[in-house]
Amino acid sequence: MPDNDTGRHLADFLAGRRPFESLVGDLRTLIAADASMADALQTSLQDAVNTGQLPYDLAVLIWNEAAGQDDSQPADGADSAGEGEGNGRAAASSYQEKVDEVVVSALLDGFRAYRQRTQPADAQSDARDDKHLDAILADFRGARFRRDAASAEAGQPRRQASVAARNSSRAVGVGTMLRDRFVLDKELGRGGMGAVYRAVDRRRLEAMHQAPYVALKLLGGSFKDHPDALRTLESEARKAQELAHPNIVTVFDFDRDEGEVFIVMELLQGMALDQLFEQFGPGGLDVAAARRIVNGVGDGLAYAHERGIVHADIKPANIFVLNDGQIKILDFGIASAARRGGFDASSLGAYTATYASPELEDGAPRDPRDDVYALGCVAYMVFSGEHPFDRLSGAEARERGLQPPKLETANAHEWRAIAQALAMEREARPANAGMFCAQFRGTAA
Repeated sequence: MPDNDTGRHLADFLAGRRPFESLVGDLRTLIAADASMADALQTSLQDAVNTGQLPYDLAVLIWNEAAGQDDSQPADGADSAGEGEGNGRAAASSYQEKVDEVVVSALLDGFRAYRQRTQPADAQSDARDDKHLDAILADFRGARFRRDAASAEAGQPRRQASVAARNSSRAVGVGTMLRDRFVLDKELGRGGMGAVYRAVDRRRLEAMHQAPYVALKLLGGSFKDHPDALRTLESEARKAQELAHPNIVTVFDFDRDEGEVFIVMELLQGMALDQLFEQFGPGGLDVAAARRIVNGVGDGLAYAHERGIVHADIKPANIFVLNDGQIKILDFGIASAARRGGFDASSLGAYTATYASPELEDGAPRDPRDDVYALGCVAYMVFSGEHPFDRLSGAEARERGLQPPKLETANAHEWRAIAQALAMEREARPANAGMFCAQFRGTAA
């Protein structure tokens, strides 16, 4: 860049040491004092464009503001003198908007050029192009957030305020990238709460991780429309991240991308227990498999109960059987978040009356013994293939005075533990899953 006053001012601007409005004001002062500085500015701008330091449109904007005849902006010094501080802020805001629009336009031009490239593809050029595209997208997002931050600092509403609403209606599916990191690769399932996808984690991929995939649960509109539920869910998801146990699915993160809310978990290979029931048909599972499932779920819940965490929605759909027989509990915290959010969690599958204790149905605060009741229902089903109360909720079973028929496939201490877990009163059930497991295994004192 030429070594003159205009060149030095422009260099400071490009280095981030001088805001746009200050650059324009100083350049105007120089040109007003010495008309030859206009030629010097033109040379400096051309040099910056030629060397790729400055988008052409931004160079034109600088020239028009500093050396042009645009009378819409205040003259030299007006932002700090006679026009007052309010006009100065307005002028700075107007300048910033013009700069942002030019920068975003330049970034979009770069993106279009990338999309329209026709050069032959090879591994090296593809890698270079991928880096170039990543840089364009990062710069675009950076420009947008800088503009939003400037608006917030000035007490103005975010210009992107409608983005979340607009993005919430976009077609999110296979191929969508969230947070510039997770690329949805395959839909694994869909329910009232939303959809679960296999997703590529770009960080894992870049680190040459042998398992680049994660499971991503994309939550539906019912959660997104209830801010209290979202806040609670985020808190519950953070708690779930602390549950490091072989029988509990690992939760990596809870995050948002504009209007989309999602939970990132380990990717599991196998099937949910409700799907397993469909494969085996009536009569339940074989006794060895039934015991393995009850013990696995019980151990996972015992670990959570020791840390003061209640699941509140144990059911076959939230129990996953891996291909190697390992048992994993899914969806800690979602039912509790829905209840605290003030909407009907059962309407979106975040709460299932069939496995709900009478107290949970009555609206009582959650308790480990609610999980024990649900575990009793699941245990009864894996041993018999039938729900203990003909799929009625605990409150309905209590009202009808129902008692579960004795299991013939379970031994004496297993049946005693399951029968106590299915008691209609909390006080009659094991206090937590750890006590249930001890009774179920016949090791209770």
